[in-house]
Amino acid sequence: MKRMLRITLICIMIVLGITPVLFAAGDYPTKPITLVNPMAPGGTLDVQARAFAAVAEKYLGQPVTVVNKAGATGMVGGTSVAQAAPDGYTLLVGSVNITNAVEWEIANGRKPPFTRKDFTSIGSFTMSPTLLIVPVDSPYKTLADFVNDAKTKPGQMAFCSGGLYGMSHLPIEIFSKAAGLKFRHVPFTGGGPCLASVVGKHVDFAAQYPPTTLPLVKGNKLKVLAVVGGKRLKSVPDIPTVKELGIDAEYYGWVGIMAPKNTPAPIVEKLREVTKKVAQDQAFIDMIEKPGDEVSYLDGEELAKWMDKESKIIAATEVELVKEAAQKK
Repeated sequence: MKRMLRITLICIMIVLGITPVLFAAGDYPTKPITLVNPMAPGGTLDVQARAFAAVAEKYLGQPVTVVNKAGATGMVGGTSVAQAAPDGYTLLVGSVNITNAVEWEIANGRKPPFTRKDFTSIGSFTMSPTLLIVPVDSPYKTLADFVNDAKTKPGQMAFCSGGLYGMSHLPIEIFSKAAGLKFRHVPFTGGGPCLASVVGKHVDFAAQYPPTTLPLVKGNKLKVLAVVGGKRLKSVPDIPTVKELGIDAEYYGWVGIMAPKNTPAPIVEKLREVTKKVAQDQAFIDMIEKPGDEVSYLDGEELAKWMDKESKIIAATEVELVKEAAQKK
């Protein structure tokens, strides 16, 4: 009888245009959850996603499996989640790379396979500023030394990134525009090769993030000149921000959780509660902060507002890049 009643109610909901998943939202989750990382294994997103998954399982009562679907600066994995069933069982490790890739497509006059409106923001747990790094024996001792020398040879100093318009390319473009400087860009296929290039002195500098950079700084392989953010980083309090030198530039590599749009409200609320609990869990905090990063929680609404704000800055920067590229042809 109960089974027949359940089937009848689901049929009625389908006729009325109500997604049946709402009926079972109170029981969520009843099976394992897939967390899609749209970037390659071993990077910052991967490390933080696995830390989140390990702790989230405790609060969800179900396994959380991280699956890497890399490609096109996050567009491949992002598209797979945007098109997934909005039932809470396929989630995305969101990051600023989503904004970068989407705005790059728009700047080039192309229609992106998804936009941030195809997702419901669950919450973010880190908001990492980029670090301006140079080889450990670089002649530049301070950011002022670096800027002053760069002004004398526009376009000659080279920086690397983990890929075009990605989260290690855009910070330099934003910084250089604010400082009135010009550099030569050497894109790689990931952050790892770029870091190796800086260590090997094949490029002059780069912008990278605390989890991957600070261990190399402690190992006397790299040097940090400045934080491209609004405040100093707790793990390296002696490193100044670019704003302290009068350069109005900020760029943050946030990482968080997103669900497909139209995910039922009860499931969204459950995921938001769990994300907040994970961000406050000491085990998670230790996994994030021991390598030198900081936990910085934004709830779903705050994250959505942040993405709206950052997209305007990134869009303007990428429009300039497209114009510059067209002028060189």
